[in-house]
Amino acid sequence: MTLPMKDSVSTLSEESPTAVFDVGALLESVGQEEPTQTGKDRTVVLLKTDNLRVVFRSLSEGSALPTHKANGSITVQVLDGHIEFTAGAQTTPLRKGELLALQSGVPHSLKALKKSAILITVAVGMQSS
Repeated sequence: MTLPMKDSVSTLSEESPTAVFDVGALLESVGQEEPTQTGKDRTVVLLKTDNLRVVFRSLSEGSALPTHKANGSITVQVLDGHIEFTAGAQTTPLRKGELLALQSGVPHSLKALKKSAILITVAVGMQSS
């Protein structure tokens, strides 16, 4: 099984106020990639609402996300692997099981030091106090 490049994006509503995601299955599918898929990053937007985004991303070793800013506070949880997260002049190594939080509007980037999977949550438009 291979991880899709895109997946159906869930939203929340009065009729459907909850959403459940099998992140373990996504993580497992990354580990079972066929050799032709190795070295390719994958992104699956799990949830998208007016003020919240949840994104699963797998990264091949050496892959990087260039410096950018988020319009809201974020968390980055390492589900597998080892990454370096840079915010401003500070670089923080993060390993499986660790979670980093970052306030809104701070320039940041990351690099996968080995094959990794992360879960990114963005509180869109929510300014930190």
